[in-house]
Amino acid sequence: MRDVVLLWMVLFLVPGYVVADDITLFEYWSRPLSIGEKTPYPENCGECHKRQYTDWIGSLHRRSVGPGLLSQLKPEEYPDYALSCYYCHAPAVEQNEMVRRGDGYVRNDSFDRRLKHSGISCVICHVRKGRIYGPVPSGDREGGHPFTVKDFFSSAEFCRVCHQLDGGYELNGKVLVNTYREWKESPYGKNNITCQHCHMPDRRHLFRGIHDPEMVRNGVDFEVRGGKEKITLLIKNTGVGHNFPTYVTPLVVVRGFVVDGSGTVVGGTLRESFVGRKVTLDLTEELFDTRIPPGGEFGFEYPVDGAKGKKIVLEVWVYPDEFYNRFFHSALEDTNSEDIKEALDITENSFYLLFREEVRIPERPM
Repeated sequence: MRDVVLLWMVLFLVPGYVVADDITLFEYWSRPLSIGEKTPYPENCGECHKRQYTDWIGSLHRRSVGPGLLSQLKPEEYPDYALSCYYCHAPAVEQNEMVRRGDGYVRNDSFDRRLKHSGISCVICHVRKGRIYGPVPSGDREGGHPFTVKDFFSSAEFCRVCHQLDGGYELNGKVLVNTYREWKESPYGKNNITCQHCHMPDRRHLFRGIHDPEMVRNGVDFEVRGGKEKITLLIKNTGVGHNFPTYVTPLVVVRGFVVDGSGTVVGGTLRESFVGRKVTLDLTEELFDTRIPPGGEFGFEYPVDGAKGKKIVLEVWVYPDEFYNRFFHSALEDTNSEDIKEALDITENSFYLLFREEVRIPERPM
């Protein structure tokens, strides 16, 4: 790591930490972007930036080039399709096996397989053509290399480049990735409570989202209301700065059922509702869109009749990879790919219980 730091200090030839640069955010995210010849890997950065590296290792950014993506790509045969995925999953030219040349594609001499498999690593956000960029320094700064300060690191627009795909596929008049606009039109956007405020608090590089139960519990509230004829569970979006959930990939399942005195589920009592935007695997049909906007709520009703003297159990389960799980199940019918098997295993085990409450129903009305 010492050699890497010394090399960059020579490249910059300036004392201190701040370097002048007038690059715009649009230019910064022009893709495929270029890291430069001297590519530091996450492990190199982690020698000094220990907390950031440890946080990133457990993040989804680290796994943006995983078995699910790899199982679908054949870059040499279908470079257009591969590069459209790499646009966000592996946006550096050094991560791409093929590059455009004239009207076609050729093999990329600067391709770095190790960098590709590191996904959205340190250099993807912080290095352009050998120069390091970062936010305004905080009091708890690690590392000693010079870097170019840009205030756009703290803006929601920085995240927009991958979390808003206006040029992407539309279904039922809505793009599939609309997170930035959902935020922009919400009270959070209007008050400039940015993505980083929730997803990178204290500049942590955890990038937590729908896969993280604690993160989700901090964003939604639950209220159970009793009544003579029905029990109502309200799910309120009180702290998510965009639709809950925002993508078509997760699904939130709300369940109600009756248990007897021994805790056994009474047959035929299960009722379910869904919160999410569910689409068909071929993306030709939107089955429903029941997502909860910021400040909104979703109601689930369960009838009391038939539950007297027993308990009604209300549960909310989160399936962060529901769409992917369906997709990989379908894909395995046509191939025996090990990548797809691994991806399926990941999606089979990513669900979790978000909320549970038991409501005792008396034999006679109170």
